[in-house]
Amino acid sequence: MNPSDPLAQLRDIHLPEAISWWPLAFGWWIIAVICILGIVLAVRFSLNHFFSQRYRRQALAQLKKLPNSNQHQRLIDLLSLLKQVSISAYPEKNFASLSHQAFIEFLQNSTNKTLFSELPANWEPLLYAKQQPVSSELVDPLFIQANQWIKHHLTAEKLEYKSLC
Repeated sequence: MNPSDPLAQLRDIHLPEAISWWPLAFGWWIIAVICILGIVLAVRFSLNHFFSQRYRRQALAQLKKLPNSNQHQRLIDLLSLLKQVSISAYPEKNFASLSHQAFIEFLQNSTNKTLFSELPANWEPLLYAKQQPVSSELVDPLFIQANQWIKHHLTAEKLEYKSLC
């Protein structure tokens, strides 16, 4: 080494120490809190929706379990199930105590779909007269429409809003 050569005395370039990721900057803490809050609210909303729709799932399962043999009994059981669902869906109202025709009108008004509109004029006596035969051509479409009503009927808040309009 030549002492008169100043370049020989230079050392290599020293890089600064790597920047630590901890502790986090204030902005990252805010983003983390917002994300956690969002996740908590999403889980809470999902659980509330899941538990508030339990009666629909139970009614659909019960609808599938109804017997297929006696059409007269099927019709009675179907109407009974629809009344149970209306009690669960609208506990503050007493729609299940309506007459059969008024209850069918309630079912029609509590959904945005066109359901239960093709009932024959003499369907109410079929509930009580055991001698009168009930055809499966009447009951099968009612089961399909009941399935649709259970899945898609309006919630109590939407029903009240619809009745106000």
